[in-house]
Amino acid sequence: MQLHQMRYVLEAAKKKSFSAAAKSLYLSQPSLSQQILHLEKELGIALFVRHSKSVSLTEAGEQFVASAERILNEVDRLKENMEKFSLLEAGTLRIGILWIAGYLQIPRVITDYHSAFPRIRYQLHVEGSNTLFSMLRSRQINAAFLIHSGELPDPGEYFFHKVMDDRYVAVLSEAHPLAEKPVLAVRDLDGQDILMPARASAFRTEIEQLFSEHHITPNVICETSQSDIVMQLAARNLAIGFASRSIAEKLLLPGCRIVPLEAAITRPIYYVTPREFLDYPAVRSFTEFVQSYSFQSPS
Repeated sequence: MQLHQMRYVLEAAKKKSFSAAAKSLYLSQPSLSQQILHLEKELGIALFVRHSKSVSLTEAGEQFVASAERILNEVDRLKENMEKFSLLEAGTLRIGILWIAGYLQIPRVITDYHSAFPRIRYQLHVEGSNTLFSMLRSRQINAAFLIHSGELPDPGEYFFHKVMDDRYVAVLSEAHPLAEKPVLAVRDLDGQDILMPARASAFRTEIEQLFSEHHITPNVICETSQSDIVMQLAARNLAIGFASRSIAEKLLLPGCRIVPLEAAITRPIYYVTPREFLDYPAVRSFTEFVQSYSFQSPS
């Protein structure tokens, strides 16, 4: 049974004539008659009584018409609902964002997209990069903004777009002896009191590797990646802290100074989505929006 056959039966029942129904549907009368006959044979019951110049419904035909009207109304409603997804008037974006997203313009790109497409709904998941990538692998989320350094995963499976490159800097009190240096060398940190990034931080591994390569041993007095705590402790001259430039500039306190590190430790921020999600209208549209968005890279 085909949907178009249902429509033919409804039109014939409405017009009480195969020829009139065929004309209304822009079909030949033999073609419409044949389609209805095929349907009756498939169902094993006549839907119409054929008169010399008209047709009328049988009892089975009356029940068929009542059911077909309901089915076709549901099909039309279904088409309308699906069209809303394709026109970005419906749908849900499940997006992962970093804990530090507020310092990286990421909430702004989401709210700007929402202004352009207000009927799209959102599920936002705030996690660290490793957790977000695990959620992408298990397809719990459609896309994520995350930090990724090193070799990128299979580009055939994932779409990557770099939104910005951030760089780590030292933060210290203006009263600190090293505050006047234009750039801090790794050897300058030997024996200094420092605020070490937490062990779960991707930056922790990189800075430990630098210390090892230069054979230096700073005095770690605290391990934390909470940037506001790092900035406050550094500003009060307790120790030298580290932060990405974008965060350090936004949280800079009176009496605190940002000093570039001689060893370039960058933190690329990527937008990532599994490629199969690009077939989903909302994800494709949001991805294109992110690609065209003007992110301001930290100075």
